Parts: sequence; C-alpha cells; structure tokens
Amino acid sequence: MSAALLRSPGRMHELKDDIESFLHVLGWIALSYLPSSMGEDERTHTLWLMYDRSGQNAALGRQEGGSYKAFQLTWGAYPGEGFKLTEHRPMLELIRDLAWPFRARYGKPPTEEHQKRFEFLMPQYRLSVEQLSSPEWFLRTFEEALESPGWPAKDGAGDRRIAFIDGTARQRHPPAPRIKARKAVPQRVPATPPPPAPQEKRSDLDDNSDEGIIRG
Repeated sequence: MSAALLRSPGRMHELKDDIESFLHVLGWIALSYLPSSMGEDERTHTLWLMYDRSGQNAALGRQEGGSYKAFQLTWGAYPGEGFKLTEHRPMLELIRDLAWPFRARYGKPPTEEHQKRFEFLMPQYRLSVEQLSSPEWFLRTFEEALESPGWPAKDGAGDRRIAFIDGTARQRHPPAPRIKARKAVPQRVPATPPPPAPQEKRSDLDDNSDEGIIRG
C-alpha cells in the first residue's frame, strides 16, 4: 500500500497509489530474493522498517505506517540505502525507474522562491508529477524494462535471502506443519446392553460399511 494511504487512511485513492503499490511488491521481492552485498540482518531490518513498522500519531490517536517508505522515496534510496546487487539484474533498474518520480510526491512542494532559484530543476519536477498520473508512462516503463538485456533465463524464485517471523523475519524456512493429536472421545456404555438384532453372520474382512469393526 502507498505511504500516502497508510499515513492518511480514508483519503481519495488515486492512480499514483496503485503505481506505488506495484513498486512496493517489486521492492519486497528484491529485498527478499535478489543477490546483494547487504547482509541478512540488515535486509531483515530494512524489510521491517519498510513494510511492517508503524507508529503512534499522538495528535490523531491512531497507529500509522508508511513513514519509512516515504523517506526512502523522497531521497531516491528505494528499496533501501546500501542495497547493491552482486550481479546485474534489470529488475532493480525497473524498481529505480518507477521510484524516481515519487520524489516529487513525498518531497516538500517547491515554493515560489525555490522555483525561481532552482528554475533549471523545475522541468524534471513537473515531469515527475505528470508521470505519476499517467498509466501510459507506467506501462511503457515496464515494456522498456522487459525488452532490456540481462534477464536470467531461469528466473524462478530461489531461497529467500532473509527469514520471517510474524510477517517479516527470523526463520529462513517456514516451520513444518504441526500435526494436531486427536482427543480420544469417551464412549458411553449402557448398563444393560440391548439384545443383538438378528442378522446374517459376516466375516470381519467382508465388512466395508461405515459401521465396520475398528481394530485397536
């Protein structure tokens, strides 16, 4: 979910929120699976900060998330400072291309004075704002990334580079499923057993009915 929606529940949902949601899915995959010099503990901590951390908004009396997402997007460090791959992967370039315009969304809007002083930066700012409202830009960015060389022939998910507990981290592999032991249900035995109903005598081996003899 976008940082904007996490920080302001109930606000109007926009196209830029959907674009950001796609970005966060890719960011989570990159941090979880792509080969990087970032260690397991640092990856785990970054994942927690980015996708699970929340804090109390004392003024509004509620828990809010998304602050770390907004911070990383503002400073152009998404999906994390120090996240450098040990081998070339076009997926990280796609993530960075999608993340770049969000600097305009989460940074402070330029004042009139800043617009005059840094006029040479304003075309890039305006372009970023336009891109976040353009489904054509979003699709084109994906298409261009998929056409670029370097995608591995076998790109199925391998082992996670981090471990998970309570949604994020600690166990490298999911625990084996626990088998619940069945409780023995005590059977009520009547004080005086009823007389047996007349029936043909059958072999235990021939009894395939639901009331067959259960051997202990």
